[in-house]
Amino acid sequence: MKMYVLQVRTGQEARLAERLRRRGVDAHCPQEERMIRKGGGWQGRLYTVFPGYLFVCCEDPLGIYYRISGQSGVLRWLGMAGGRPTPLPLEEEAQILCMTYSDVPLPPSRAVKMPDGGLVFVEGPLAELAGSIRKVNRHDRRAEVRIPLHGREQIIRLSFTIE
Repeated sequence: MKMYVLQVRTGQEARLAERLRRRGVDAHCPQEERMIRKGGGWQGRLYTVFPGYLFVCCEDPLGIYYRISGQSGVLRWLGMAGGRPTPLPLEEEAQILCMTYSDVPLPPSRAVKMPDGGLVFVEGPLAELAGSIRKVNRHDRRAEVRIPLHGREQIIRLSFTIE
């Protein structure tokens, strides 16, 4: 199966993915349990990892093209070439798959503090995407990661815990 990207209205990603799944489309909306500081403690809250995007896995996009394109909230297919959606390149697909292997929200990644003060991500998506990390904010416990979608860089934020 190949992976395709849909641009959708921001804020409707999870509902739209569910609606597409009910219509027989293998649609994914990566979400994470993001740690936020509130009331003096850390709490988990559900966030969409790629705001404005959904990922669809299928062999033949033309077979489901109109089922998807006719949905309210779907803006366009990314990577259209010659009137056909093109799949994500394999290396880009691999990065997305580490966040969409199930529709269970991603837990925060786990980081270990090194003796020199640095952080090493030992578990979770940030461990798998370590080479793409752009910036780490220890105070907010979030890391910015560069992820390409059809060659265009997207910046996503993923949370982590420190041990």
